Amino acid sequence: MTPGTMGPQPGTPSAPRSWALHLAQNLAGAAPHTPALTAAEAARVQRHRDQLMAALRAQDRLALVSAKQQVLEAAFCPNDAPGTAGAPAASPALRRALRDLSWRMAALLLPRSPRH
Repeated sequence: MTPGTMGPQPGTPSAPRSWALHLAQNLAGAAPHTPALTAAEAARVQRHRDQLMAALRAQDRLALVSAKQQVLEAAFCPNDAPGTAGAPAASPALRRALRDLSWRMAALLLPRSPRH
């Protein structure tokens, strides 16, 4: 996987409408006891992915680190995340989708020095 690529690219004929939709469809059949993502959960995963990709496109190292940290907190510390006081616990499908995103984002690195 090269930096800047994370799954199907927009504009390709076979690409799903969104990465979250693709993920939700693939996770629905992955484990028989794991329910599919709700529309709100898929949108949440998509927002995290969009934030990661925007930081990568802008080559903003601080924004990329911040976005990665938010994904990790959402995936592995769902009850400790800011703004989630009193929120319902994350579903198994959402936790799984966020953990999958966290593995994919681990490869997102910016070059040490900008190329000109």
